[in-house]
Amino acid sequence: MARSISAGETSHWSGVAALGSLVALSSSVLLGAQALAGGLAVREQSVFAQGASFAGAAAGGDLSSSFWNPAAMATAGYGLTTESHFSLIVADYDVRAESVSVLPGSLMVPSTTAVNDVSKIDPIAAVGASYAAWRINDAFVLGLSISAPFGSQNDASDPAWSGQYHYRASQLLTVNVNPIISYQISPTLSIGAGPQIQYMLLKVKANPSGALAPPQRRSVVEGDDIGVGYTAGVLWQPNPATSIGLGFRSAVSHTIEGDASVRGGMLTTGVGLGTVAFEPVNFSAKLETPEIVTLSARQSVNPTMRLLATVEWTNWSRLDEVDFLATDIGGIAARPFAPGDSINVLDFHWDDGWFFALGGEWDYSSRLTLRAGAAYEISPIRHATQRKINVADSDRIWLSAGASYAATESMSFDVAYSHIIFDDAPIDALTNSPGSPTTPVRRFVGRAHQAADIVSVAMKSKW
Repeated sequence: MARSISAGETSHWSGVAALGSLVALSSSVLLGAQALAGGLAVREQSVFAQGASFAGAAAGGDLSSSFWNPAAMATAGYGLTTESHFSLIVADYDVRAESVSVLPGSLMVPSTTAVNDVSKIDPIAAVGASYAAWRINDAFVLGLSISAPFGSQNDASDPAWSGQYHYRASQLLTVNVNPIISYQISPTLSIGAGPQIQYMLLKVKANPSGALAPPQRRSVVEGDDIGVGYTAGVLWQPNPATSIGLGFRSAVSHTIEGDASVRGGMLTTGVGLGTVAFEPVNFSAKLETPEIVTLSARQSVNPTMRLLATVEWTNWSRLDEVDFLATDIGGIAARPFAPGDSINVLDFHWDDGWFFALGGEWDYSSRLTLRAGAAYEISPIRHATQRKINVADSDRIWLSAGASYAATESMSFDVAYSHIIFDDAPIDALTNSPGSPTTPVRRFVGRAHQAADIVSVAMKSKW
């Protein structure tokens, strides 16, 4: 348990407190701020599917369906086929602070302060995905998917706001390379599978010490890793009017390695007390991205109209705790961290995520197809204590429209627009876990309000 600290020890513990606040912030970036899918997921992998709010996403239609179901590569024709998808995400996201406090037993004297300030956290993000397929013969297709399945990047508008010890800026980047091979077992049944090779980078910034008033140097956590998983799926087309796809994306295990530091290398220890040197502390933290299972259907109701549907489950409940362990000696000389010391334990305890979508397509002409759809997403973050300040995830409604236009026999374009309506999201967040070796433990209580718009475009080519 965290113990009380005497006034004479305060300066010695300031570096430890800084590191505790700093490393605790990795929760924000691990969860993803405005990923606009449940948890930290990025759903914008297909402009074609987005136009119907991802109804029918795993049931084929184009190569981008392989993100959810690698068996969809079996729909590729002879020769080389490529697709490039791009999305611009514009989020309106603000957090209103209601109170900030220090828990009993922490470095500072317990106190609670009522506040009413608002920080705008309005990320504008660009997301891209690319796909390619080469049909070897009537049975086999080789494919490649390059995507960013998890990620976020944003900054608080005011670095000195009430939540500064929890969060000031964060970035999560993933790049996922998925080679795929699909095999057509029969005229109506295809399977597909392939490895995932995923790079993950995380970076987060905050005020370095909950014990001292700003301004402070920025504390930064930064690390990266490459993990491996796999994808598998099946595509069943019992007749020309029906397509049913079931896809699976495995968990990917990461061991994030990097360092926690105070930019500038010095910590202000208090008014009139000068500064002390802070040596970066290398850390290692294990985490896994979740499994995803997607079931989709496409059903023609006449030669020009199709109904689309998707149900998706994401195993976010595997994100329980992430323990950051020091791998060398660092911090301040008065209280260094040694290899194996737990810098911080982050408690998430998420639930599983669910996504339900319905949509439709209409061939306006031989060149132009129009589509629309709606979806309801159940967030894995359902309680105030599961949220972080820049991860104000909540249940949401998707409303989307899109179109495909065949410019020539070998080139076509997709466009899509989505508006996302979020439930209000109460927040009850701690800078670090109670009883962890870092102090102080600060509590932030507030509420987030958010909405988002997504505009996307894709180009497809047959070579």
